[in-house]
Amino acid sequence: MFAARCIGISLAVFVLLYVPLSVAISLAWKLQWRGSGPASARRSANLLFALRLTPLALAAIFTLLFTLPSFLLLEPRSTDETIGTAPLLLGLCCLTLLAGGIVQTVLAQMRTSRALMKWLADSTIVEAGKPVPVFRTSADAPAVTLAGVRAPKVLVSKAVLSVLTPQELRTALEHEVAHVRACDNLKRLLFRLAVFPGMRELEDAWSEQAELAADDAAVSSAGEALDLAAALIKVSRLSPLHPELTSGLLHSSTALSLRVRRLFAWEERGSVPTSHPSWWCMLAPALAVFLIVVTTYGSALTGMHAVTEWLVR
Repeated sequence: MFAARCIGISLAVFVLLYVPLSVAISLAWKLQWRGSGPASARRSANLLFALRLTPLALAAIFTLLFTLPSFLLLEPRSTDETIGTAPLLLGLCCLTLLAGGIVQTVLAQMRTSRALMKWLADSTIVEAGKPVPVFRTSADAPAVTLAGVRAPKVLVSKAVLSVLTPQELRTALEHEVAHVRACDNLKRLLFRLAVFPGMRELEDAWSEQAELAADDAAVSSAGEALDLAAALIKVSRLSPLHPELTSGLLHSSTALSLRVRRLFAWEERGSVPTSHPSWWCMLAPALAVFLIVVTTYGSALTGMHAVTEWLVR
């Protein structure tokens, strides 16, 4: 019974934190987004990714750091106390959310794996010396796409190889390599795991910024920017939809016109210096939080145990 109460209380606290935080993020992220000021596409994508996973991370950290230790250290093991109706119902809600995220993740992975097996059935490897292997696929496969999380592969259809110049193809492949370096497919997988209704718009905003960031990383001159813009325009006439755990050269949620305009203006944007905040500026606040947690940890566990006792009643 002690283990059951421990699990029930932990799940209850997790869902009591996860749901309100998720609702707050889904409603307020646009305010933070508008008030954050101009930033590079990569920094914007990182901010949106952090906002999307904040509820899951904070709820998990708080549960593991405070709820679980307070119960294990302060709750008597020899007691006839039951789990309680409220923790039981909240725990079931938490298990439903977690199961939904796991099922959604597995289904997305299965759909992507099936599509990848179909595309690779009659493919041939084009370049093995790249950071990511490149395969030539049939004409009915997506034009240019990155598939896979643990062992990513770039797939290029025969139709694309026939319409892109070598320079355009090189910038398109650099775009996909940028997605690999940023672990964008893994981030899409984490979005499926952290399931919560109302987050689709935030995920689409992240996807758009991730595509813009990959564009920026793929070019280093005005000529390369024009090559990538031309590749985007040509691919837009060929590319079918992509499975959800892939990163294509032309993602469905990202406006083609916006990306082409940014690439045409590459010289203008490249002449504007961008500031990169040092991670050292985060050291003092992080150290202060750590010291506060350490010095007040005992009283915090006592207070948390009182909250869980009230929850059980």
